[in-house]
Amino acid sequence: MAIDERTDSELVSASLDGRRTAFAELVHRHQDSVFGLSVGMTRNREDAADMAQEAFIRAYNKLEQYNPEYSFRSWILRICANQTKNLFRRRMRRRCTEEKHLEQAEIEKSVINPDYQELESALARLDPKLCMPLRLKYMEGMSYDEISKVLGVGVSAAKMRVLRGKKLLAEYMES
Repeated sequence: MAIDERTDSELVSASLDGRRTAFAELVHRHQDSVFGLSVGMTRNREDAADMAQEAFIRAYNKLEQYNPEYSFRSWILRICANQTKNLFRRRMRRRCTEEKHLEQAEIEKSVINPDYQELESALARLDPKLCMPLRLKYMEGMSYDEISKVLGVGVSAAKMRVLRGKKLLAEYMES
C-alpha cells in the first residue's frame, strides 16, 4: 500500500469532499493512538475497541466542525476521551463501585503482560484526572500543549496533573 503523504488537514478536506479513502487514511494513521488511550482508560480491550470505533464514527459525523488550526490527533483523542468518560458515567449509574473494581482486577490479570502488571495496578489506583495525563505524556508522547487540548484544560493544569500523577504513582509503586 502506498504511503499517503497528504497532511491530516488535507485528508480532512478530501473527506469533506466525499473521498472516503481519505478518512480511511486518517483512521489508519491514528487508530493505534486512539486505541491506546482508550485501553488505558477502560483497561479492557473489548471496550477500548468499541470506544475507538465510536470516536472515529463521531469524528466522521462531525468532521465539518474540525478546526485545521489544531492537530487532528489531539481532536480525535479528545473525542475518544469524551466517549470513554461517557461510558464510565453510564456504567457508574448501573453498578456499584465494588463490583467495578473486582471486574477491573480480573480484566487486568487476563489482558496485561505480567511485566506491566505492577505498573498497571498502580495506574488503576490513580484518579482518572491524573492517570489520563500520564498516559498521554509518557505512552502517547504528547506535549503539554497537546495534552491540554485533549483534556480541555490549560497547559499549566496539564503539567500539574502529570506532576501530581507521577508523584502519586511513585508512592503506589513503592507500597
